[in-house]
Amino acid sequence: MTPLTVINWNVQWATPRSARTPEILRRIDSLAPEIVCLTEADEHLLSRDGYTITAQADYGYGDKGNRRKVMLWSQQPWRDVDDLGHESLTPGRFVSSVSATSIGDVMVMGICIPWFGSRTEARRGAERRERWGDHGEYLAGLTEILGKQTDVPLIILGDFNQVIGQGARAPVHLREALKRAFSPNLEIVTADVTFEGRRNIDHIALSAGLACEAVEPVSNLHDDMKLSDHYGIVATVSAVPSDA
Repeated sequence: MTPLTVINWNVQWATPRSARTPEILRRIDSLAPEIVCLTEADEHLLSRDGYTITAQADYGYGDKGNRRKVMLWSQQPWRDVDDLGHESLTPGRFVSSVSATSIGDVMVMGICIPWFGSRTEARRGAERRERWGDHGEYLAGLTEILGKQTDVPLIILGDFNQVIGQGARAPVHLREALKRAFSPNLEIVTADVTFEGRRNIDHIALSAGLACEAVEPVSNLHDDMKLSDHYGIVATVSAVPSDA
């Protein structure tokens, strides 16, 4: 059985016309992924062979046109698409679906947990939030979602907006909330990834029945250009035999 290659990258609102987009797409294509999760992307960025689904357009700041906080791409069609997740989630930051892959059917969940300053500024007609408020509420909703059992192996990708372990800056109670959301049935396999001495906040988690064979950063540097303010992550995933 051929392992599954997945990519997760926050591309800092790259559009089809951005000067950096050809190199971003070249690097993604060179890794031959079956599944891609992009955060902070234009919904048309991956308009090519394959199938794209996205989170809702309003991610807490009104409709932003083609901008999407989360989008998923697969070589194969998606089915059972969910772009809500849980009513307590900040909107526009969640999408999940099931796709056929080289290791069988997999449920893929793309998330973008709000950063600490989400909606903290005063906005007309909107309630001003406390620092880390949206982040904490999102984790509470995500805990509810992940507490539900599924017979289909699960991969979660996206921008978690938390460094895990050494260098973590989130309040302790939110670090613990993140652990609770994923424990005990999911393993975050990217916790120790670094690039150019920088620890990541973009992660990949796997459910029981899946194993990470390799995980590496994808450089966000190209000549004198920075492709994004985040580097990417690529992981090779295999299915664990049921009798293992």
